[in-house]
Amino acid sequence: MITPTFNLLKSTSFPADPTLVPVGQYLTASVFTGYPLSRGSIHITGPEMDDESDFNTGFFSDAKDVDILKHLWAYKKQREIFRRMKTYRGEVEILHPKFAPNSAAALVRLDDSPPASENISDLEYTAEDDEAIKQWAREQVGTTWHSMGTCRMGAREDNAVVDPSLSVYGVKGLKVADMSIPPLNVAANTMNTAVAIAEKAADIFIKELGLS
Repeated sequence: MITPTFNLLKSTSFPADPTLVPVGQYLTASVFTGYPLSRGSIHITGPEMDDESDFNTGFFSDAKDVDILKHLWAYKKQREIFRRMKTYRGEVEILHPKFAPNSAAALVRLDDSPPASENISDLEYTAEDDEAIKQWAREQVGTTWHSMGTCRMGAREDNAVVDPSLSVYGVKGLKVADMSIPPLNVAANTMNTAVAIAEKAADIFIKELGLS
C-alpha cells in the first residue's frame, strides 16, 4: 500500500497512521498491488515458540522492477487527478516524494481553487524526479489487512508448505486449513475464500477419518 495525501478544502480521509499529518482537511489516495511479482519469505529459526522468525517482506524485489514501476505510474496518475479537483489545495509535504526545489514536479500549496481542468497541463517529471518517487515508495510501502500465503499450497519442489490434502510436507499428522495456504493473493476481502477453505477442509477430514 502506498498513500500520498493532499490538502483539500473539504473532506477528510487518511487510512494510514493519523499522527503523520497535522490537524486539517485532507484527502488521501491509496494504491494496492493486488498481484505483486515480488516475493518475501518467512522461516523458523529454532524449536521454541518464542524463537524469532527469519522474516523478509520482499517488497519491490522482483527482478525487472515491475512492482515499483507500477507505483511510479500510479503516483503520477493520482496526482494529476487531484490537481484537477476544485477542492485541491496542494500536497502535504511529509507524505510525498522529496522533489528538488527547481523541479517542475515540486510540491505546491494553494490558497484558492486551481484553474479549470482544461487549463491544467500534466506535470513533467525528470529521471531525477522518478528516482525521488521510487525512493519515497520504498520508504512508504507497507502491507495491508489481508495478510496470507505464509504456508502456501503447492509442489514441495517449489518450496510450498502443504499438499492438496492440506498436509504439511515432512510432518506426520499435521494439516493447515486457514488463509495461510492460498498460493496467491485473492485481491479481495478474504472472508469467502476462508469459508471455501474451511468447507473443503471439512470434506477432506471427514473422508480421511472414514466418517462419510
